[in-house]
Amino acid sequence: MSPSSPQKTPKTPGSHLNQPNGTPYTPSHHSNPHRLLYRGALSLPDSHLLLDGLTFIVKLESPSKHVTSSLLDNPLALALESMRGRPSLRFLGVIKLADVYMDDSGSVEMDIHPRAMLSRIYFENMFCLKPFPNNGKAISNKSDIGIKVALGDSDGPETTQIAVYAQVKPSDDLAEGKTPTIQLRVGRLTLRPPQQKSVRLPRPDDPIPRKPPIIFGRGDLKRVASGTLALNGGAKRPKLLGGGDSGDVFKVPELPKQAAKQSKEKEKVKEKEDVFGGVSEVGPPQGAGSKAKRKKDELDELLELEEDDIDGGSLERANKNKIKKATVSHLAQTKDPAKKGMVIDKNHPDFKEFYGAVYRGVCFAVRGRMRLESVDLAIVERLLKLHTKMYLTGLGPPAT
Repeated sequence: MSPSSPQKTPKTPGSHLNQPNGTPYTPSHHSNPHRLLYRGALSLPDSHLLLDGLTFIVKLESPSKHVTSSLLDNPLALALESMRGRPSLRFLGVIKLADVYMDDSGSVEMDIHPRAMLSRIYFENMFCLKPFPNNGKAISNKSDIGIKVALGDSDGPETTQIAVYAQVKPSDDLAEGKTPTIQLRVGRLTLRPPQQKSVRLPRPDDPIPRKPPIIFGRGDLKRVASGTLALNGGAKRPKLLGGGDSGDVFKVPELPKQAAKQSKEKEKVKEKEDVFGGVSEVGPPQGAGSKAKRKKDELDELLELEEDDIDGGSLERANKNKIKKATVSHLAQTKDPAKKGMVIDKNHPDFKEFYGAVYRGVCFAVRGRMRLESVDLAIVERLLKLHTKMYLTGLGPPAT
């Protein structure tokens, strides 16, 4: 009889002991070995009703009572056995087996006590009223839905979740003309295993892999000075090429003197592009030795006026030198109120900014006189005082 028959009775290995017309007997451990994992009930959500009379058992592979190796390799059996002592397990709902991945290799079954009427009616309504799904060729021997149960109080990844589903017993029981029965099987819900990428087999038209030539592994080419060989092979390389002396070997030409001089001048021009630089270049020395010496050299170059830095004739150059010396002297006598009376000399952290602002401001103020006549020093001193008062506090010119 096909599984779509309206009469189906859930049956497990222990249910024949409770048949009214049957004679109870003790089954042999060698013919049908099983191990009790958990006996209890299912607690329904938002209800005080219990689906009681449930027993979970596992079928052992060996008839021996003391075989534990198969149980240690069965995580579902261990999880159910760890629930011993709990009155009930959590009922989570009905799921479709096609939407989850279930490991049913543990050979765990569930039995319902004949007197647990509520549990028998519930599972019969779930699995015995509708026929099993048709996979296109024949009727499947397994239900397409299952009862989801949690083995714990939380819903985190540490809680094992199981599914109880129905499966028709093997066809050898149907050969005797009996009513088809189903078994309630249990599976463990897990994550789907990652799909293994198939390795492409070599094709006949694939190129054969070849080793690199041996000559590339002997040594790397180096750029060396004239008079030395370009390879690491020593003096043997010229003899292999043609047997000539070292004069026949290609030499790297040296850079012409004129080109070397032009490159140095370009580097010097790049260094002089920013005379005063940024704020980060004149910070306090972070270490002794080379850093302090480098900062001193930068300040000395800043205070030196070369001919390339000044446009115009000798009169304008002399006026700028005069303003420069007067600026340095005036700042060395001025105290910074923000630095507890520290004078603005070369050791001041903001000397470069003060010097640049004051010097350029005074030169711009007397730019019309510098090319025509010698600038009066009194005018320069008066302008230095005005600019220093303007930049000293950082708050603008003082109120007059």
